[in-house]
Amino acid sequence: MDFQNSVLGRMNGFLYRCRADENYTMLEMTDGISRIFGYPAAEIVGNTIRTFTSIMCEEDVPRMDEAVGKALDTKTDWTMEYRIRHQKGHYIWVTETGGGVWGDDGQLLYLEGSIINIESLYQRLDEQTADMRITASRTGEILHSLRYLKLLAVNAGIEAARAGAAGQGFAVLATEMRNLANDSETTARAIASAQRRSA
Repeated sequence: MDFQNSVLGRMNGFLYRCRADENYTMLEMTDGISRIFGYPAAEIVGNTIRTFTSIMCEEDVPRMDEAVGKALDTKTDWTMEYRIRHQKGHYIWVTETGGGVWGDDGQLLYLEGSIINIESLYQRLDEQTADMRITASRTGEILHSLRYLKLLAVNAGIEAARAGAAGQGFAVLATEMRNLANDSETTARAIASAQRRSA
């Protein structure tokens, strides 16, 4: 097997060449479109059965149009992430890098690029953010518990004052409880703030 076909056969996605029209009418596609997304290339090339935009997540199409338009205006490449609907109905996150191909006369001939399946990356990110959400929830529970600890410390201080000399030891304990609650609350709030910034 030649080098190009060997590499393309391992690629978790496909290469394409298409027209710069509203459907991104495909002129050529490598077989990764079938292997990864379930659509035979012959069904999409030339809009034979379906257009390429028809398998994109509908709400991602305007973002694609904007990214492509800006890149063509400046004759640069674009890179963006969006979703392609698998032939079985579920969406797969992909990253696309593409650009325009221009003729000697400066006219745009077509678009070409690569589309790579990054669903596994999105799944890992979702798992990581899920862990962060759980941690954030627990931080909130800790802050809630610390409020009660501070209230208990205040009540303990009041009771120690009422007991006079007999309550001095209890007063020291109440002060330590209050200091611990304040320090712990400051730390918990700092953690919660850092989580919000990284979310």
